[in-house]
Amino acid sequence: MERWIELNNRVLSGTRIDTSHDAQALQAYFTEKVNPNTVTFPTLAEKVAYMTEKGVWDPAVFARYHPRDVKAVFQRAYGYDFRFRSFMGAFKFYSEYATMTPDRQQWLERFEDRLSVTALARSSSVEEALELVHHLVNQTFTPATPTLMNSGKANTGRLVSCFLLQDCTDNLDSITKTLSFVAELSKGGGGIGVEVSNLRARGESLRGIQNVTKGVMGVAKMLDNMLRYADQAGQRPGAGAIYLSVMHADFLDTLSAKKIASDEDARLKTLSVGATVPDVFMQKVRAGEDIYQFYPHSLFQATGREFTSIDWTREYDALVANPDIRKKRVSARRVMEEIAVTQGESGYPYLLFEGNANAVNPIPNVGTIKMSNLCSEILQPTLPSTFHAYGKEGQDQVGLDVSCNLASLVIEQSVASGDLGRVVRAAVRMLDDVARSTSITEVPAVRRANEEMRSVGLGAMGLHSFLAKNEIAYGSPEALEFVDVYFAAVHYHARRASMEIARDTGFVFRGFEGSRYQSGEHFAQYLAQDFAPRTPEVAALFEGHHLPTCEDWAQLVQDIRTHGLAHSFVMAIAPTGSISYVSNASASIMPITERVETRTSNKARTIYPMPHLNELTEWFYEEAYDMDQRRVIDTVAAAQKHVDQGISCTLFIPSSATTRTLQRYYLYAYAKGLKTLYYTRLRKVSIDECLSCAV
Repeated sequence: MERWIELNNRVLSGTRIDTSHDAQALQAYFTEKVNPNTVTFPTLAEKVAYMTEKGVWDPAVFARYHPRDVKAVFQRAYGYDFRFRSFMGAFKFYSEYATMTPDRQQWLERFEDRLSVTALARSSSVEEALELVHHLVNQTFTPATPTLMNSGKANTGRLVSCFLLQDCTDNLDSITKTLSFVAELSKGGGGIGVEVSNLRARGESLRGIQNVTKGVMGVAKMLDNMLRYADQAGQRPGAGAIYLSVMHADFLDTLSAKKIASDEDARLKTLSVGATVPDVFMQKVRAGEDIYQFYPHSLFQATGREFTSIDWTREYDALVANPDIRKKRVSARRVMEEIAVTQGESGYPYLLFEGNANAVNPIPNVGTIKMSNLCSEILQPTLPSTFHAYGKEGQDQVGLDVSCNLASLVIEQSVASGDLGRVVRAAVRMLDDVARSTSITEVPAVRRANEEMRSVGLGAMGLHSFLAKNEIAYGSPEALEFVDVYFAAVHYHARRASMEIARDTGFVFRGFEGSRYQSGEHFAQYLAQDFAPRTPEVAALFEGHHLPTCEDWAQLVQDIRTHGLAHSFVMAIAPTGSISYVSNASASIMPITERVETRTSNKARTIYPMPHLNELTEWFYEEAYDMDQRRVIDTVAAAQKHVDQGISCTLFIPSSATTRTLQRYYLYAYAKGLKTLYYTRLRKVSIDECLSCAV
């Protein structure tokens, strides 16, 4: 065993946690592993020449700058004298992000090199690059993993690796086209969400022949197999999710495919499942009433409308009364119980409360929110595409799909900066560049939406570690107050940055005209009240920051009406993974699951003590499985008021919990306005991290 691993493991070797061993492991890792095995160059110019000639760095990036400007960016990065604060952070960065020689024996990049190249690649001027590298090295925010890993590299992967597709409409041409798109995205390491509610249910008619269709599971199995086949040349397993409405006649059959005891031929081994839940379903659950599930092809024949175009809450009674529509009656509570049972076994399905999502959808003039992504934080209107078979008359109609352009604020460092507005502005400008630099040509609807809507998702990580450092209990009134103030301020600064980009470039996203942004309706809460600290404890955390007032918001709303917005969406909180370790932060805004995490990779055990863990802060590091999950839901609800997309919210349940407990949490989350629920994790069940969306 390497000495740094042995030292790191000593953190847990005694009767008490000793984090000094982690510092020793970090020092040994650099002195004995990283430093002796890093290729060095006499000058920066020689390094740049070598890296571009060898096809590591993209020469086009450096051609945009004068050599003295490149040098200035690298000098600024190295001038901060950055030091990793945990062994796990350094180990993750040098194992997964820093470029190595082809034989993987030596490193070609240090931490500062990777961030300098990222800043140069994601900026349009040396001034922007200098500002960006300041934030990246000081970790006030961090790009998503694919952006940080691939920026500025030649012949490498995409800047984004998460996509939503609503191409899967009810005809074979569309189905095969969707399979092709999934394969293209998956082979590049993409994680894909696919909306399948428009597909005919099992036993519907086809070309006038009754009871012959194979239903959603037939397509789901093909998607499942495709994800396992197109796996980035074996480097990374494919990952995808289907979203299916609980109002669909095949919902329970599809849900069963994620149960452990399901038949091997029917089980979905790779494909995740999300359930789209309308308000009317939740109303029936509360009332203890039955609900009807509908057959999409029969509905289309009777109404001429696709399944996903239905407003189930408003139109439900009329559709039930229509004798020409085939439907079946089930207990709403039984369906909810089956959801809870399946989540208890496998963690699935994700839940999308579409009523909550669409009630605050800022661009209903573009479309409704019908689905989410593999990690359930992306919520944007999608429009289906129409594809025609080769040789048939008609022109393909390209809809709107989604690519996830993500980054995360590091709460501790962004607050410590003293200027949250500066941090958010730099993050949004970087994300704007990611969106402009992304062109998914192989999936036209993704390319179209990215070019026309230019949505981005700025999230956050490190909430629990920040609260513990400041001796605030997760989910306490003070913690909820902090979340409310922090994300209100982030929202303001993100909108202002988007308005400034629109003003300065003239680009306004398609759909701004007629949106709730233009009318000001989307910002009503900020015009009615100041989201300012109410207690001295929380006010002290924001000392030196300018927090927006009602007057600030009123001026911004007027500026938005005048200049528009460059981005249809600006915020989404993803489930941060490896990048949390690199940033020395707890993951996302979720509570920690262990004060000292243990991870095993390549047969080596690594230990990660939570940031600032000591005898005092350990009392504020209450583990997620030990707390009432209503505190988690309350925390997410406080942030959700200010997040225009969604938040990956995981429920942490002890193995002794009943399905009734889970159902109470579903109802509570829905009532609190949450838009989605991600995994349900049982203490003794391990669920793989969402690799495709983690930032």
